[in-house]
This record gives sequence, structure tokens and C-alpha cells, in this order.
Amino acid sequence: MLPIQQDTTLFKNHELIISGVADYQSTSIGKDITKSFIYGGFITDEMKGQTSSKQQIINRFGFDINSELQYKNHRFNMFKDSTKGFLLKYGIYNYSAVEHSEDVFDLLFYGNSAFIGDTAVLMGSRFDSYTFQKFGIGWFDKHSKSSFTLNAIGVHNMLSGRLDEGSLYQSSSIDSIDLSLIAQYKQSNSNTFSGFGLAMDIDYRFAMPKNKDEKIYFQLLMRNLGVICMPKVRSYSINSKLHFDAYSIDNLLNASTILNDTESTFDSFTDSSSVNTEWRFLPALFQFTKLVDRSSARKIQGFYGARAYLSSSFMPMFFSGIDYHPSKWYRVGLQASFGGFSNLRWGMYSAIDLDRFSFGLASENLFSKTGESIILRISCLF
Repeated sequence: MLPIQQDTTLFKNHELIISGVADYQSTSIGKDITKSFIYGGFITDEMKGQTSSKQQIINRFGFDINSELQYKNHRFNMFKDSTKGFLLKYGIYNYSAVEHSEDVFDLLFYGNSAFIGDTAVLMGSRFDSYTFQKFGIGWFDKHSKSSFTLNAIGVHNMLSGRLDEGSLYQSSSIDSIDLSLIAQYKQSNSNTFSGFGLAMDIDYRFAMPKNKDEKIYFQLLMRNLGVICMPKVRSYSINSKLHFDAYSIDNLLNASTILNDTESTFDSFTDSSSVNTEWRFLPALFQFTKLVDRSSARKIQGFYGARAYLSSSFMPMFFSGIDYHPSKWYRVGLQASFGGFSNLRWGMYSAIDLDRFSFGLASENLFSKTGESIILRISCLF
């Protein structure tokens, strides 16, 4: 995540790093609609119409919200090796991803009136959401700043679902609906911690010679690479073909509709349900980056890289940018990226670097109409 810098300076005491990311992206859903859900507000016909016109065969939407706290002890010698320091890490994460067909948005926001005499195709849609904490202990190299952390994971919540087949047909005379579904839905139990696991963080940094006097620094980052075990996951399997006729005024007055008994209505959809123990991989982050060299005398440096999550909904993302260093204590950068949950995005960051304190603020989503992003990083030596 930005700002990314490499510093080979040897520190003598302790280091505290606080970082946070709040990011949502979409290929087609306007951020005016998303902001109305998050902050409150009205969703107008104009907003719905603009998003409806952007729907593609496959659409993506995702949230990535996390915060981390790291403590590094540069005085301690790990494994009796003067080049290895000791670190502690705590983090909390939410990763949510949605894939949906082009008809899902119109069905949710316009209802079946958008498909009179037509069929809404729903198959291929899916969603996954994970909320978890971690506490880790590890070591780092005092020269290269490479590190390894082993983390204990506590899962707060997990939701997932997919539509293998799905369609809704609204008759042209508007007197009946035919709904066909083959789907699965899973939810973890409602305890404070619904699952536990282990994961590792690997931050490997290496240098390649550019010329006699300069080196190029690279970073290979793997975060939250691990597995979790969740007991008592409730699974619902749906394999149903249902037909609903129009209701008369008498039906509505006497409440003899499917809305009269929602529990039995849901049971009519559900083919089977069960409670099982599940093992799953976490949505791990993988990123390869050409880093910005903090000690370089160059005023302008380039950086580039690629990012991916262990999730089928997140497309591999590629990014590239320019870092400008007008003074010893200040730098600013611009970035372009393509992929992830979105398409083309533009980003910018600004960083203040002092002897014992640094502060960086960034966004990877400046001008997009389908997402927002803010990234914060603070570090201090004491």
C-alpha cells in the first residue's frame, strides 16, 4: 500500500507503526449509491439509471477495510543474531467481495417490472465476507527491513453464497412469476469468535544493482496467508422451481400471501440445511513492488507492481507511478492502476519524513465515480 519506501538506515531503539486502509471499488455501481447506503441519503431515479447503463456481463464490488499496529525492537537481537530484531503485530480486517450478473442490479433496484415478458438471469453471482483479528510475533532484518510474522487468527464473522443457476421470469400479462434457483448460502455462528486459525506475514525485500553507485529495491509481500477453522457453520442448499400467481384483493385483505408466513416461505426455497465444521483459506494479500528508495539523491523515482488477493472476485491489479522528492522531509507521488474490483483508477500520496517521525496519507481512487479510498501510515522512533 502507498506510500511505499525502502530505508536501509540502522535504527537503534524502538519503532511503532500505525497503518489503516478504507477502500471500496466497483466496476459499475456508482459511488453515489454506495455513499447513500453508508452515510444515509436518497437514491434517485437518475442515480439508478446511470448505474444500470454501466452494467456488464460480470460486475464486481468489494470492500477492503483494515488497520494494523506494529512494534519493532531494534535493540533486541533475535536468535543471538545482531542483524535480526523482534516485532509484535496486531491487526483487524474486513474483506468483502461481490460478483453479480448484469440483471441483478435492475432486479434489486427496479423489481420485476424491469423484466415484463422477459427473464432476469442471476446465475454466476456470488459473495464472500470475512471479518477477523490477528495477533502476531516475528522477526525482521535490521538492514533490509525484511520480516516474517506468525499470527494467531480470531474470526468474528464469515458469510458466503453463490448462485450456480438462477432465473426469474415475469409473465407479459403481469399475473405470475416463475423463479428457478440452485444456490448455496453459508454463515458462521454468532459467537464473539466464530473461528480460529494461523496465518503468516512475509515481507521480503531485495536489491538489484542498477549501476556502480545505485541499487533498485523490490518487495514481495504476502499478508494473512493461512487457514481458519470454523465450527458450527450453518449451510443452506437451495434447489427449487417456484411459481407465484397474482394475488386478488381478497387474498391481500385476508393476508393469505407468501408474506403471511415468511419462515415457511424461506423453508419452501431451502432444499436442505446443515451445521458443519469448515476449514477455509483467508483472503490473503499478495503484492510485488519496485520500491521508492528513501536514501536516493534523485528527485524523481518510478515505482510499479502488481497486487492480488486469494479471492476469485478480485482480478489481478497492476499499478505504476512517479515519486517526487522536492525536499529532504517531503515527498509526493502519483499513481495509475487497473484491475482489482474496478477498472482504471488514479491515486496520489503525500508523505512527511523527519528523523524520528513520518506521516503518509494516500488515496488509490481519486477521480473514480465507482469507489473511494484512503490510506494512512504513521511511524515513530523512540
